[in-house]
Amino acid sequence: MATAQRRRSTAKKLVASMALVGGALALTFGGAFATFTDTVTAGPQTISSGTIQIGVGPTNDSATGAANIVPGDWVSREIDINSTGATANAASITLGFTANTSSLLDTDATNGLHVTVQSCATVPTRTAGPPPTYTCSGGFANVAIGGVTTGVAVATLEATPEALTPLNSLTAAKQDYLVFTLTLPSGAPGDVSQHAGTCSGTAGGSATTENLEGCTSKLTYTFLATQRAAQAE
Repeated sequence: MATAQRRRSTAKKLVASMALVGGALALTFGGAFATFTDTVTAGPQTISSGTIQIGVGPTNDSATGAANIVPGDWVSREIDINSTGATANAASITLGFTANTSSLLDTDATNGLHVTVQSCATVPTRTAGPPPTYTCSGGFANVAIGGVTTGVAVATLEATPEALTPLNSLTAAKQDYLVFTLTLPSGAPGDVSQHAGTCSGTAGGSATTENLEGCTSKLTYTFLATQRAAQAE
């Protein structure tokens, strides 16, 4: 009996000793895996995004309408555009039209209104009129609409706006002095005696099938600037 007790006591001591040794080993090996460290930072680096912004002005005669036009007449109005509020360059600026009041004048791509655009390097001289007229001391230069320099149909630009080129305003903080001329083609048909009413018939027709007399369209010019291509900075 005494022998058994001594054995149990010895066993307990061995267990306790092993626990102490195990704890010491854990502390020892745990410390062995610690490393020296250091941290350094770089910066700060400031990144800012640019802005694409176009405006109309300083001259904007787009709200000056014209009444009782006939085939062959033209309506010229200065509508300057600028990128003075932009900090990033644009790849393109397109021209489009919407019609708040629509008629054959803006829906007929053949016999309806056509637009051309010209630019002046300096502020044009404006004579109030009516109608207003403009002269450019250095001469006007053509601005292409989708690559076309004369007579693009308003109806076409209502469906698909096209880029204006060349323009200073593609570069941030620049200005363009532009004169837009709307022309009613000399061949636009109109013979009220052959129609039940004015401004009627089929677009692209003749005097027997279309009458552009008595039409009214209220047009809004829309310019859309799109950012330049992405690049490394």
